[in-house]
Amino acid sequence: MRTSLVATLALLAVLGCSTPRPEPLAPAPVGTLANLQACGELYMGGQPSESDLEALASRGVRRVINLRKDGEFPGYDERERAQALGLEYVSLQFSTPEELTDDVLARSRELLSQAGSTGTLLHCGSGGRVGALWLAYRTLDEGVAWEEALAEAQAVGLKNPAYTERIRAYVDAQRR
Repeated sequence: MRTSLVATLALLAVLGCSTPRPEPLAPAPVGTLANLQACGELYMGGQPSESDLEALASRGVRRVINLRKDGEFPGYDERERAQALGLEYVSLQFSTPEELTDDVLARSRELLSQAGSTGTLLHCGSGGRVGALWLAYRTLDEGVAWEEALAEAQAVGLKNPAYTERIRAYVDAQRR
């Protein structure tokens, strides 16, 4: 009996150690990017300048995911600049909670799940839309508790309660 108890405890210890724990979110100052946060190889925040894209590329970022709609860009062609730096450029456009569809959320979760193997910048104008996507991903795909994930999303820039409500409804529907 004692042998099986020891074996069971050893197995639980191995399983517990092999379960990956989500990396913590932390501020990541790069260039002039406002409110940039990082989690492993994923950088999240507001609109990057051309020099910010260069700095991020030198840090290993290989993919840019832009959430801004056409016409929201200040002063330069971000897609063109990213591609000139050899970065993959993904446009996942939305600007209101109503435009944050299940398809957009599913695609964003897929892209975020790849961020560990592909250094990624996820951005919008200020970080609010980024925070909404982060909240869904963190709770559904990384098992982070809602309140902890919400605090992280707010640190990234989530301020609009309508985005929070939309993500809450999406998370609840996905868990059914």
